[in-house]
Amino acid sequence: MSLTDQAILDYIADHPGAGREDIRRDVAPDVSLSTIWRALKRLADEGRLEVSGNARATGYRLAGAGVVRAYLQTPYNRRKPASYNKAFLDRYIPGKTFYLAAADRQRLHEAGRPEPPLPAGTYARRILERLLVDLSWASSRMEGNTYDILQTERLIRFGEEAAGKDRKEALMILNHKEAIQYVVDHLDDIHISRPDMFNMHALLAGGLLVDPAMAGRLRRMPVGIAHSSYRPPDDQYQIEEEFEILIGKAAAIPDSFEQSFFLLVHIPYLQAFADINKRTSRIASNISLLKADLAPMSFLTMEDRDYIDGLIGVYELNNVSLLREAYIEAYLSSAENYRVLRAEVESPEKAALAYRDFVRKAVRRCVLEWKAFRAEDVIAMAAADGVPDADREQVAAYVGQEFRGLHEGNVIRYRLRPEDLEAIR
Repeated sequence: MSLTDQAILDYIADHPGAGREDIRRDVAPDVSLSTIWRALKRLADEGRLEVSGNARATGYRLAGAGVVRAYLQTPYNRRKPASYNKAFLDRYIPGKTFYLAAADRQRLHEAGRPEPPLPAGTYARRILERLLVDLSWASSRMEGNTYDILQTERLIRFGEEAAGKDRKEALMILNHKEAIQYVVDHLDDIHISRPDMFNMHALLAGGLLVDPAMAGRLRRMPVGIAHSSYRPPDDQYQIEEEFEILIGKAAAIPDSFEQSFFLLVHIPYLQAFADINKRTSRIASNISLLKADLAPMSFLTMEDRDYIDGLIGVYELNNVSLLREAYIEAYLSSAENYRVLRAEVESPEKAALAYRDFVRKAVRRCVLEWKAFRAEDVIAMAAADGVPDADREQVAAYVGQEFRGLHEGNVIRYRLRPEDLEAIR
């Protein structure tokens, strides 16, 4: 095995407390002890290893969140300046490098997996209304938005802005709603790809950037990070190159949670966009989860301080430990919330699952064209759409039930607007 940072880190992950001689013997026996020592010292200086003991008793462990917390005790203006480290991304090998340990990934999968399993995309659509509010509020809160969750719900459901608030706060929340809706509506086709990342950024950035042309476009100017000594790359060609590498590696990650966390780390680290990088990463981090029908990450209970400190650990130390700790804790809470919610909407009628697309089309026609529920016409529609004869009456009855239950707070399920209900008899 050659002497690389990843080889050393992988060995220490499996042999915590290992010393220099152990590492040399099992990782790179042809390399001198002084070379091993220099590599270990550099990794420790970068905050990626913890050192214990001294002399021949010196042992090494992967750095934990405590290292980041200790480092952050020094005010940012007294910390050593940090610049973009290309090797941080380069050394990540999808399927071989993991920021989340195997035990953590297993724990997250067990928490987020619906029981029994659901058809692809079903989980996301069942919990969409709650997810729109939870994730829009939590992600906006992380950016300093002062709407509370009830105000956010009224804004999303009824278009009601909170009195005395900056209108940009409402716009930030509504942009989140649009981006989340985009992901769920296009779940079958969306991927970790350049076009989809640009689409999400454009939806999140609408009306919020000084230069509107920078929505959905990679950054072309220098930016700084508040309260951090980190300076992202400022060369637009390097940003372009690194973004392509980032997206390619993210798309190749086989584990849903590892991919989710990787995006939370690397989109903000690169600062690929002029602004709204963290928001883009939070929405993007849900794509792999929702596509796998895992509970989403709402960020509802993630502590803002832990999130920001975790990112600073990434920026200045390339250490993901604190952010990882915050991610795991917040996801377990999020998964439990959606497990309870799922139980509340469990056992849907057959029409709600097997004929979901037809039901949506029929309800929209009842509202927009007929202005009333017409059972015989719905049955005729069902026949024309290939719904088996044995199911048509049940499907029509379900369409009627959904039609009669429409109100301004739930019309989004059928891609309708509150004003569309005004002419219904």
